[in-house]
Amino acid sequence: MTARTDVLAETMRALHQAAERLRTTQAGVSDLFPLTAGSIAALPQPAQERLDAYAIRYARCQDLLFPAMRALARAQLEPKADGSFLELHALMQKQGIVGGTADWERQRALRNAVGHEYPDPDAIADILNGLHAAAPEVLAIVERMRAAAERLLARG
Repeated sequence: MTARTDVLAETMRALHQAAERLRTTQAGVSDLFPLTAGSIAALPQPAQERLDAYAIRYARCQDLLFPAMRALARAQLEPKADGSFLELHALMQKQGIVGGTADWERQRALRNAVGHEYPDPDAIADILNGLHAAAPEVLAIVERMRAAAERLLARG
């Protein structure tokens, strides 16, 4: 293996772990959706903590996608691997790994929202409902990245 494929393998391990944690937590909270401010307030404390874990795990998984995309492009020896984000995103889109830029921006905005404190219960419900809607696509991106990385690493 080369240094580039070593970095790809390591990055994909971290991304896979984050995705598995997100997937597990999502399965445990899916029956709570859709959420309202009132339904969140009425939940027992352990369920509210599972929602917090869900948000954090979504953010972690989404946050790891960009370094994984860069590592994949570098391992593929793509000239745009070290270009701008838009160039890298276009490359990944061409490979069928990610959707459109608007989808990415929505996923990223949700990830950013998790890092801020919102005292408004309606805003919290909106963010959580958005995460629940976006998580399947984030997990699908991880799977497409995993498949591309495995093909590349198998060629060795």
